[in-house]
Amino acid sequence: MKHTTALLLTLAASFASLAQAGGTQTWGNVSDVLAIGLPLVAAGKAFGTGDSEGVKELTYTLGSTLVAAETLKTLVHEKRPDGSGNDSFPSGHTAIAFAAARFFDKRYAPETSAYLYAAAGLTAIARVKADKHYAKDVVAGAGLGYVSAEYFTRPLSGGAVSLMPAKSGFAILWQKPLF
Repeated sequence: MKHTTALLLTLAASFASLAQAGGTQTWGNVSDVLAIGLPLVAAGKAFGTGDSEGVKELTYTLGSTLVAAETLKTLVHEKRPDGSGNDSFPSGHTAIAFAAARFFDKRYAPETSAYLYAAAGLTAIARVKADKHYAKDVVAGAGLGYVSAEYFTRPLSGGAVSLMPAKSGFAILWQKPLF
């Protein structure tokens, strides 16, 4: 799976180098490829390993990310930098890319984190370069996707982090089954 992620990142980097000469439309294509490709890589891993719980978690992660991003776009009504609409905040492409990257990283393969987050980060850069979002839009989208995946995704092995109310605030707990 590391090869698939590296291939996706290489493809996106190739598009990005073309985008330097091609302008905003090509940057838009780069972000489209990554926003579709990263969830496909995550789904391919979940389906390929027969991980039905992972498929469910990915569905919740991507679904909640999409609903939250679209709800915020409707409530905020921020004009896009290119003037094409009033749905700039937050970046849905970036949210989906970071949700997929965090899901894959947390559930399956922390050793491929650099590739995953680089591809998600390139999605954010491409949205700004395509003149579809401001920097704050992609930062918010990245945070939204990351938090959604963090909430819905459980690692296959290892422990889980959770918050619990405490007398003077919150306690962060880490738990791991013994068997």
